[in-house]
Amino acid sequence: MRKIIFAAAGCAIAAMAFADATAAMSVQDMAAGTYVRRDSGEATLVVKRTGEHWRVSAAIGGVPNGAATVADCGFIAEGSISGHAFEGKVTRVNIVADLNEEGEAANPGLGLAFSVDKGAITIRGADAAAICGGEGSVIDGVYKRRSR
Repeated sequence: MRKIIFAAAGCAIAAMAFADATAAMSVQDMAAGTYVRRDSGEATLVVKRTGEHWRVSAAIGGVPNGAATVADCGFIAEGSISGHAFEGKVTRVNIVADLNEEGEAANPGLGLAFSVDKGAITIRGADAAAICGGEGSVIDGVYKRRSR
């Protein structure tokens, strides 16, 4: 009986320590990771802190439409996370599929905003045509965390 009580107490202490560590992490810290969207063309977002700012590298697949499927769209946005929201500017476009930092400088004024909550990123109202250079790409949607 004592072994069960000690085991239960040990589990409770471990759970409290984990809860304290998780509570100490801010939404901003928990936002870092790789997120995937599988509908409206497969898409991946990689979110990471770079100094005081956040960088979002995106690879957006064209909406499947047979031979008329548009080329993939890749871009980088940099900004800040406050509360559960990312607000940033698109800094690079025409990024290749491996998400490197080449590509071209983005036109001034292109923005990206999204919400971060419970292992998911939700993007609504992104101007895919302006960011991706034409119609046929969809940035909006729910991206589920795949990894940290």
